[in-house]
Amino acid sequence: MSSLNFILLRRRTLAGVRAYSAALLTLGAALIHLSVAPEHLREYLPFGVFFLAVGCAQIVVAVELFARPTRRLAMALAAFSIGLVALWFVSRSIGLPVGPNAGTPEQTGLTDVICNLLEIVASALLVSLVVLPTRSALRRLWLVGLGSAPSALASAGMTFLAVSATLNGTPEAVNVAPAAQGRPSTSVAALVEAPGSEPVRHFTLTAAVTQIEGRQAWAFNGSVPGPELRVKQGDRVQVTLVNHLPESTTIHWHGVQLPNAEDGVAGVTQDAVAPDGEYTYEFVAREAGTFWYHSHQHTEEQLPRGLFGPLVVVPANETAGEQRDYTLTLYGSSAQVWVNGVPDTLHLEARPGEMVRLRVINAVDPGMDGGPEAVALVGAPFQVVALDGSDLNAPDLLGPTRIQLGMGQRADLVFTMPASGSVRLIDTELLGETSPVQDVLFAAQKPRLPSVTIGEGELPAVDASSAPLFDPLNYGKPASDAAVTSTPDLTVPIVLSKQPGIRDGRVELVHMINAQAAPGIQPITVSDGDIVRLHIVNNTGEYHPMHLHGHVLSLVGIDGRPVQGTPIREDSVLLGPNQIVDVAFAANNPGVWMFHCHVLLHAGMGMTTSVNYVGYATPFEMGTRSGNMPE
Repeated sequence: MSSLNFILLRRRTLAGVRAYSAALLTLGAALIHLSVAPEHLREYLPFGVFFLAVGCAQIVVAVELFARPTRRLAMALAAFSIGLVALWFVSRSIGLPVGPNAGTPEQTGLTDVICNLLEIVASALLVSLVVLPTRSALRRLWLVGLGSAPSALASAGMTFLAVSATLNGTPEAVNVAPAAQGRPSTSVAALVEAPGSEPVRHFTLTAAVTQIEGRQAWAFNGSVPGPELRVKQGDRVQVTLVNHLPESTTIHWHGVQLPNAEDGVAGVTQDAVAPDGEYTYEFVAREAGTFWYHSHQHTEEQLPRGLFGPLVVVPANETAGEQRDYTLTLYGSSAQVWVNGVPDTLHLEARPGEMVRLRVINAVDPGMDGGPEAVALVGAPFQVVALDGSDLNAPDLLGPTRIQLGMGQRADLVFTMPASGSVRLIDTELLGETSPVQDVLFAAQKPRLPSVTIGEGELPAVDASSAPLFDPLNYGKPASDAAVTSTPDLTVPIVLSKQPGIRDGRVELVHMINAQAAPGIQPITVSDGDIVRLHIVNNTGEYHPMHLHGHVLSLVGIDGRPVQGTPIREDSVLLGPNQIVDVAFAANNPGVWMFHCHVLLHAGMGMTTSVNYVGYATPFEMGTRSGNMPE
């Protein structure tokens, strides 16, 4: 073969590789467009038709490019692909001028990133064909096929990943407790507070976008945290939610035992309240304690934006000797923790000899590791008188001690002001596992943690970070707890784990309960009156505060060691890395109740299920069709 013929053959082969590779990449993009078309047809008919048309057109042109890779065809397909990429960029930057969310930028997902990458690479190959065109007839097709093999494999792999992400996206509709055909059931919508003659306390919480210290926030009544709702035990509480946000929302009453219909979980106990809509919650505050409220629609996004606040129920016949009663809400992120709107030091008034109660609420979004806040009181002996709103029996007097609070947990601390000097509450930090990359990137960053100073005078000089941790197994005095001492009617193993995977159209670290991620996790089915024991095994290096709505969890033991002191009754039980915790609860509040990790990222990545009572069903559904997204 002459050198001229070899050069011509090489050029034709390389041109064929470019043409076939561009066609394969375009075919992959076409399949992705067709896979997302049904979702867009449901969302907005013109968008769905557009994706169908684009996918079909790309298939036709890709086949034509295989058969006759001409310069004109390459130019037309390159222009078409570049136009699609430009349209995608507009939709993700400033938003399209048409559609159900006109003018609003769309979220970027794995599927559309892959599709655009395929089209960008194909466009580059097509432009090269315009500059250095091929012939209509290609020789040595086996060489062309061999050269195109990497593109074929890459296109097939990326298309498979993109289509898998689409198929593993948010389901159109999921009902966590559907009514069984042929069997009678009670709708959770009927489980409302019965009429009564209790004193009525009415509040209005208006959710709206606001500016706080130059930053945009979503807030109740214009403040973060939202206003403290303080009522008396036995009061009938009525709260009207007015939604002035650009999206739907709800209010969940965290830790409050109330009728199921008032629980405020989108897609489980109600439909989320649409923009400019209103909804009134009503319940009797039967238990005194420290609670809080927050959105349970897109919780992972809405709560950190500011949609939360404290709820305090004081005893009906209050005889406590506290002259000062303060609520402290910690919030923010692992990089910056605020308390009651202050990023550094908050000062509270108290005089020598006065008894002070601090109601500490942890609303901090801890990030992936789930690490709890660990508050320590220094400057005076103190008692932990309540956890998660439940009183402790005969609480011991403690010196400097760190109290671990997972996201959503609360602790009530009581102390007497010393004759001189001030008392200080300091927030320390506990972390779960981090990756080597995180260690490198964030090693130099120390979290900014707040402190609270109570009273006047010299501050105590104590290193709170070295104080011992509170031991819930050996604190206070034993007392009767039927949930712990009774023989359980049902024992349920709960195994917490995680693994890389595709969820909601994204590659992420999927968090699972019993080897499944929501909404595919089997619910815990109970009957009214059951004593239920949960054997929870944490197979991760992270912290998980597991929160059960509408009930109280009694701590049975940790890592096989039983509770020796006061009964510990919480609505959220904190599991440390690779820890085993046993809890029990009385199934005495019928309905359908969420059970999930209260680390927002973990719940959003799948670590959520429900406790379903036999004979009860929900008419509400989660998913894209209803727009109800509780996590």
